[in-house]
Amino acid sequence: MTWIKTNPLSEGEEALRLAVEAQRSLYPIEYAQPVHPTGDGTSDIVASHSLIPDALYHAFATFAC
Repeated sequence: MTWIKTNPLSEGEEALRLAVEAQRSLYPIEYAQPVHPTGDGTSDIVASHSLIPDALYHAFATFAC
């Protein structure tokens, strides 16, 4: 299994929290529960983008409804 360094939401900067919240607001409610949740309520795939919050938002905004 590949290991990717992540920043937990509770330990991240304000920019990370804002990016995660903005990313969540782009998707329908059906996507609110992660299939593979992390300890802080995000999903593994979202957490893998936590080192660069701006990239996190833009990566997931690409596929938003």
